[in-house]
Amino acid sequence: MMTKINICFMGNPKFALSTLDVLNKEEKIDIKLVVTGKDKKRSRNKITPSPVKEYAVENGLNYVTPDSVNNKEFIDSLKALDIDFIVVVAFGQLIGQTLLDEFNDRIINLHPSLLPKYRGAAPIQFTLLNGEKYTAPTTMLIEKAMDAGDILIQDKIKVEEDDDFFTLSEKLTEKGAYAIRDTLLNFEQVYKNRIKQDNNKATFTKKITKEMGKINWNDDMETIHNQVRALVAFPKAYLTYHGIDVKVLEVKKHPYDQAKPSYVYRANANDNILVGCKDGAIEITKIQFPGKKAMDTKSFLLGNEFKENIYLDE
Repeated sequence: MMTKINICFMGNPKFALSTLDVLNKEEKIDIKLVVTGKDKKRSRNKITPSPVKEYAVENGLNYVTPDSVNNKEFIDSLKALDIDFIVVVAFGQLIGQTLLDEFNDRIINLHPSLLPKYRGAAPIQFTLLNGEKYTAPTTMLIEKAMDAGDILIQDKIKVEEDDDFFTLSEKLTEKGAYAIRDTLLNFEQVYKNRIKQDNNKATFTKKITKEMGKINWNDDMETIHNQVRALVAFPKAYLTYHGIDVKVLEVKKHPYDQAKPSYVYRANANDNILVGCKDGAIEITKIQFPGKKAMDTKSFLLGNEFKENIYLDE
């Protein structure tokens, strides 16, 4: 009989699902336990489970939603399951020293950046905000310092000009799922070839806030383009038109001879909305007014006015 690798999987959001699914379908791996967050109360008192819990229920996997993974009772329960590895993907709880000691070098994390760049909670957004040309799903050992553990597998991918938070997240989740699987199946060799991170080259992300979405038309085309695609999930980039904050969901860079920041050169259903910036113009191709659905700009302009030859924010 084939000896299986027993794992505990810890994760919460949709980002973790690809990895959970790939591991669940791998015949050499046995998911003994899924650990995820508690159900959350949404609008109108609707209770919503995490995507990872939903998957566990649908696929008959054992799951728990502990207040903490660091208390003795939980750690003892893991030991009783004869767990070989703990896999952590976007889980949200800090892994304490007791758990680290108990499963020394056997807690594996998936981090969506080309570590040691972009440690922290928003690596995909900052990869895009800073216009990086490459990123990677990185499997790594967890240690007490944030995202500082040894690198096991780092599978580099190109960041395309038209990638945004959603498309890049999908690429990273898909490749990352197989990177985690390969890490587990070939752990002895992968561990032997692990790479220690150079802390001197480490960069850190910060919390994404609503204020980061405000477009500054004195920025250059590249900066605004990167801002829009990085923040398309949250908080969404926005402009101010006659005192109204309008979400900008998709743009194109548009070289323009006379750069006039925040000036609306045109706004019609044939040409979209074109707004000046530091070194050219930004063509807005998808937009959302408050209380309205997101629409491609040309469709919006067929039935709505957006004034031309004005400066925004005035």
